[in-house]
Amino acid sequence: MFVAVAALAALGSGALPAAGGGQGDFTGTTFRQGGFDPATFGHPATAASTWLPLKPGYQTIRRGGVSRGHRRLPHIRITTVTDVSKRIAGVRAVAVLDQDFDGSQLAEQALDFLAEDRQGNVWYLGSYTESYEGGRFVNAEDGWLAGVNGARPGILAQARPRPGTPPYYQYQVPGLESPTARVAKMRQSVCVPFHCYTNVLVVEEAGAEYKYYAPGVGGIRTEPRYSGGEQETEVLINIRALSARGLAELSAEALTLDRHARVTVPDTFGRAPAAKRTL
Repeated sequence: MFVAVAALAALGSGALPAAGGGQGDFTGTTFRQGGFDPATFGHPATAASTWLPLKPGYQTIRRGGVSRGHRRLPHIRITTVTDVSKRIAGVRAVAVLDQDFDGSQLAEQALDFLAEDRQGNVWYLGSYTESYEGGRFVNAEDGWLAGVNGARPGILAQARPRPGTPPYYQYQVPGLESPTARVAKMRQSVCVPFHCYTNVLVVEEAGAEYKYYAPGVGGIRTEPRYSGGEQETEVLINIRALSARGLAELSAEALTLDRHARVTVPDTFGRAPAAKRTL
């Protein structure tokens, strides 16, 4: 399986209780637990979230490094809000395409399915990740959807974050580590290559790294808070508003990934509604 790398070319130019069981509820009639209620969601991509804008065509590019053995490789992450949506647990979620390039090659790409409730919280409703070598598919590293096989949604971005509040689950999947996050700092001033920002939110994820969010922008910096391992770092270097053609290309890649997920993780994606360009 070959993968599209148009985005890299473009860079050169410019705790929730369980709800339901088995396959879960995709109608939204019974999945109402732990503060998650499908009735509180509207359009999935309004870009109204202060900390994680969900507007189709919005693309951020971050540069950093990642350790592979004894080598330190340059690392590029391109994150694109597509116009693709998928019905998950009674909520229409937008597909965010996340592409990681180590050196000049695509090493990993993922679909993250997100939706914003009317209070402004951005919920994490599913994910699918593939890894590559030499531009070819190697394996699917994960695949989960809220309401399927016991997976539970979580919060990826709070509407009103406050330091000192308890940690919160980002998602919970049986058999996998359930990542948590907490607000570490607010009202910080942070400069990255793209711009200097004030009123920056700092979120600590799983006690392992700090992620910095600028209002109206989203993630601008990632720094590890552990020794050893990959020691992945990132800083924002560009923001793009994609053309209709550029958005169509990357949305098509998102649809390809969703279709492939039905083959590689059929017990999760096989009976879920297919993703579609509907935004």
